Amino acid sequence: MKKIDVNWNQWIIRFSFAMLVIIGYKVISNYNAIFSSIQSFTHIISPFIIGFVIAYLLNGPQELLKRLFNKSSNKFLNKYQQGLSVLLLYLILIFLLFLALNFIVPLMINNIIELLKLVPSFINYISRLVTQLENDGLIELLSLEKVVQNILNSFSLDTVLSQSSQSLTSIGLLSISLSSVIFNAALAFIISIYVLAYKTSLLDFSNRFFSKLLPNHTFLKAKYWIQTTNRVFYKFISSQFLDACVIAISSSIILTVMKVPFGISLGLFLGVSNMIPYFGSIVAAIATAIITFFTSGLNLAVATLIALTILQQIDGNFIGPRIMAGALNLNPIVIIISITIGGAYFNVIGMFLAVPVAAIIKIVTMNWLDKDKITPSAVVDIPEIELEVHEKKK
Repeated sequence: MKKIDVNWNQWIIRFSFAMLVIIGYKVISNYNAIFSSIQSFTHIISPFIIGFVIAYLLNGPQELLKRLFNKSSNKFLNKYQQGLSVLLLYLILIFLLFLALNFIVPLMINNIIELLKLVPSFINYISRLVTQLENDGLIELLSLEKVVQNILNSFSLDTVLSQSSQSLTSIGLLSISLSSVIFNAALAFIISIYVLAYKTSLLDFSNRFFSKLLPNHTFLKAKYWIQTTNRVFYKFISSQFLDACVIAISSSIILTVMKVPFGISLGLFLGVSNMIPYFGSIVAAIATAIITFFTSGLNLAVATLIALTILQQIDGNFIGPRIMAGALNLNPIVIIISITIGGAYFNVIGMFLAVPVAAIIKIVTMNWLDKDKITPSAVVDIPEIELEVHEKKK
């Protein structure tokens, strides 16, 4: 009897291809259920994700405190520098949260309430302005008046209150959601403490695991790119945060001295907006000038805009470069395009993260164009490269 030769490799490939086709069909035909399951799973593990993000953001300050303990001649501080640095960091964080919840948050809430009370006067002013322009015959404003009125009606205080009351129809559901938020926040806070306390063992385990899972060359290159991405991303975030703090404090002092209404709240708004390159500081300064114009008149609004412009120029030419220590050497057109795309798809977070992502893409592209720069021997022990962060032009 003749023996039949079977090419098992081809049959395995055909079987795998058929299974992939079937699985793909099932995924496409049941994508709603699959996405719902993924969304539910993401919601369940969201405290862990938030905890890891908090730990990642606090890693820099924790390492700074750890180095301070390491320089001490006290043996106790040297021995327990990891735990003591985490403990001191979270005590400082809790203290700052206490100050924010007792002083800054109530002040901002009061300012927002006072600003909402001024909405009717804003509406009346715009209506009078439209009527005056129409009476003067400068331009035909019949359609414009309707558009303005529709916009003002959409953002009127009554509409906001009615929408808020509709969204809060059930007190029981509100209490459940609040308790869930508080529980998740507490859980994320605790998880971040454990991640920072045991990050050395976690990183060591991940290195050993992936070194066994991947080929040595692939593992070293992946480790290089992860370290490079982390340095670009973290340095950008930390420098932007420090620069935002400088702008927030400086602008709050300037606006308070100039007796601008809602000075501290507007200063915080300017600081947060300054974290969005190029557009953030400009839009925030114009918005501050408009609010000042409606609350205190044209003269103070112009003076406020001039003062903020001078502050932004000082920050962009002197303070920012020293905080950021260089530049990512990104073309301004690339930055504007990346911010536009990031904002279109991911809103404010996308605008903030667009610049470091563009920088990482640039690094990957440049190394791909010049592959000889990175060899397996060079990746084995990669020195700390000095990555430059873009100097903002106000």
